[in-house]
Amino acid sequence: MKNDKSQKAKDSITKILIIFFIVIVVIFVIARYATDEEFRSSININVFKKEVLESTLNSIEIDTDSNPTVYAFDKYIVVFSKNKLIEYTSDGKIAKELDINISVPLITINGKYMAIAEKEGQKMYLVSGENIIWNTNVEGNISGINVNKNGYVSIVIKNTTYKSVIAFYDLSGTELFRTYISSSYATCTSVSTNNQYLAIGSVDYSGTIIKSYVKIISIEKAQKDPENSTIYNYESENGEIITNINYQDKENAICVFNSYVQKIGISSDERLYDITENDLFLDVNLSNSIAIIDKQSSGLFSYEYEVVIKNTNNKSESLYILDSDLPKTMIVSNDNIGLNLGNEVRIINSNGWLLKKYSSNNQIKSLVIGESIAGIIYKNKIELIDL
Repeated sequence: MKNDKSQKAKDSITKILIIFFIVIVVIFVIARYATDEEFRSSININVFKKEVLESTLNSIEIDTDSNPTVYAFDKYIVVFSKNKLIEYTSDGKIAKELDINISVPLITINGKYMAIAEKEGQKMYLVSGENIIWNTNVEGNISGINVNKNGYVSIVIKNTTYKSVIAFYDLSGTELFRTYISSSYATCTSVSTNNQYLAIGSVDYSGTIIKSYVKIISIEKAQKDPENSTIYNYESENGEIITNINYQDKENAICVFNSYVQKIGISSDERLYDITENDLFLDVNLSNSIAIIDKQSSGLFSYEYEVVIKNTNNKSESLYILDSDLPKTMIVSNDNIGLNLGNEVRIINSNGWLLKKYSSNNQIKSLVIGESIAGIIYKNKIELIDL
């Protein structure tokens, strides 16, 4: 009996020591991964498969003579050309071909929805997955569109009796209401994630000083009384032009002006960031953050570049250092940030962690990113990366 108890005690001690040893090893590996660049690179290549090379991936051939435009949408790479929208899966196979009667596309994407309009025209389509959900024609000329993650669409229309008209549609394509702006020109819109609010950014050029405005509309009130549906107004500082709005949650619209970024809610507003001359790229189309590429002096006539990711809720920051020359572009999709460095692409998340690193012997033309796929675009092909 005593021997059984003694053996059980020894077994328990052995298990505890094994668990303790595993914990120590895990902590050591994590610490080394975070601090040792060479070790991290080896793990990324051999274990996580984060680093890939040109021509090792599935690809799509494209005809440059047809002047195609390329997008990443949900789990698809989309090529639009000659009134045809072709969706490709990550293995390079065609999933669907859709007839879209548009010459010059104006496209916005959010999650599983893609809104496509004729730029300065009247036609608009909503696509989800491999299907056209609905389409419509509007009076006037479309200058802007926006779709939220639930498929609700706002369209900015100009060249009517008003300076701007905003038409609002639900997922079925039913027009719920229209709102009119007579004293300024609407430049951007965004719909809240719970479909309750519509934020409209506009610019007034009529006075001696340019000013921008953000109007927040209650969608419920607008369906009953559009003229009295505004629940909050924001007026910018003098000389500011609003360039983008993105609702990151149910109540707060993140607004980009010439020199600053403002969070605007239904009852208050807050300055989030002052833009400086060192900020090369800035994007607010993440789910809860702002991404900024800025340059920092690293010596006489030399600079290093970094990606600063600022959380718009808790104000925390993540940092990703770019050991490269001047980045060409930065694009974002949900929580993915794509960086085109010329002969290299890096895709990181909103925590500043590397998701994929792609290297090429040739100059990369551009990059597109969806929720679970990325496309590296060359003159005559697109290489596909699963995220």
